[in-house]
Amino acid sequence: MAENTDVVVIGGGYAGVMAANRLTLRGDVNVTLVNPRPSFVHRIRLHQLVGGTGEAVVEYREVLAGRVRLVVDSVERIDAPGRTLALASGGTLAYDYLVYAVGSASADPGVPGAAEFAHPLASLEEARRLRPVLDATP
Repeated sequence: MAENTDVVVIGGGYAGVMAANRLTLRGDVNVTLVNPRPSFVHRIRLHQLVGGTGEAVVEYREVLAGRVRLVVDSVERIDAPGRTLALASGGTLAYDYLVYAVGSASADPGVPGAAEFAHPLASLEEARRLRPVLDATP
């Protein structure tokens, strides 16, 4: 009997979660998702978090298939020839296949004045920083 294939997905955003969940449709695949945050952030809901009209964070158990193993950690190094990942915690993960789905971030504002007056909204941290700014606005 053949052994299962080990797939590691780096990144727990929409693409990483979708890839991990779809891979579990195959019974011969073990899937591990690595993400530094223990909860899933609905980036398209960040405006609701900022506006105080909704939440943008849910537990991974609500969006991940039951067969996906979640590792809350950051990847420090990918050893492609050795098919291993070095984790920030000091551990390692071996894989047969790797899905790199780390997502996107806010751009560095190059427009004069943007750094001082613009408020990016691409991450949970940016949304949390913007919320008190809006609350303090008359």
